[in-house]
Amino acid sequence: MKTKPTYIKGDYQKSSFFSGQSRLVCGCSGLGGVWSPVEEKDALEAMMYALERGVRVFDTAPSYNMSQTYLGKALRQWTGEKPFISTKVGRLKAEKADDCIVDYSAERMRRSVHESLETLGIDKIDLLFLHEPHLVPVEKMDEIMDCLQSFKKEGLVGKLGIGGNPIDRFYPHMIKDNFDVLSGFLKMDACNLSGFEKDIPQIRKENIAYYAASALHMGLLGRRLDTYNEQRPNNEWITNMDVDVAMKTNEIAKKYNIPLSRLALRYLFSMEEADRVVVGPHTKAQLTDLLDAWDEGVLSETIFNEITENIITTRNIVIA
Repeated sequence: MKTKPTYIKGDYQKSSFFSGQSRLVCGCSGLGGVWSPVEEKDALEAMMYALERGVRVFDTAPSYNMSQTYLGKALRQWTGEKPFISTKVGRLKAEKADDCIVDYSAERMRRSVHESLETLGIDKIDLLFLHEPHLVPVEKMDEIMDCLQSFKKEGLVGKLGIGGNPIDRFYPHMIKDNFDVLSGFLKMDACNLSGFEKDIPQIRKENIAYYAASALHMGLLGRRLDTYNEQRPNNEWITNMDVDVAMKTNEIAKKYNIPLSRLALRYLFSMEEADRVVVGPHTKAQLTDLLDAWDEGVLSETIFNEITENIITTRNIVIA
């Protein structure tokens, strides 16, 4: 690993990359019912509550079931400051997270952008992510980028991003001329810093921002810790090492009498390299807890460094 996390200085709530706008992003996949069914009234209540609590950045996607529809209805009800909205192209509408159908043709991506604008009830998408970079046919990247850039030229889109973790063949295309933002998941949190191996060095060189998603590592850094420790998935999302590190992170949480999920969230809030942090509630109650953690703010630098060193030591990471 070439570098390690930096403790944030200054106002943790504001992103310098995004001109002082909020670092906190409400991810709307859960509220859209992609993981489990969500009633429309419950989703709208949660989204309106987020707006009332000051959330001004939302992330959605066509593949997040009813997410765009619900968010669009909430935005039409909202009379306050217009929030920053990101959505995605490439992966098509689906009811469940496991349903993955992609189409990166210019015709389908253009139709997707116009469908999103209509569904969300907005005239411009602030940030458009190219979804699932590991599935993108890189041999057609020139054609894909021409299409994405045309959305910017036409004023339909403000910034372009990569929505998901890149794989080796995609890295040559992860340059500032193409993209403004990388949204990664499970690679920057209180049990896994693998994003610092390749992603962070490259995007820092290119002046590309980082959206840190899956702050609780699919529940491992929260209510699912004991379950995952007893019945270890040991798959591409949650490895045995992830669980081992999370167990030790939990000991730090106990030491300072901070709930594990709260500690994990505040660890990311304290990290300079996380230009924005995406939190993904399923319910209003979860959203309330997330926003309370946000209001509590950063950890002390001592606790932040202790968590970082725990990850580095347990994983036998060499900083070179």
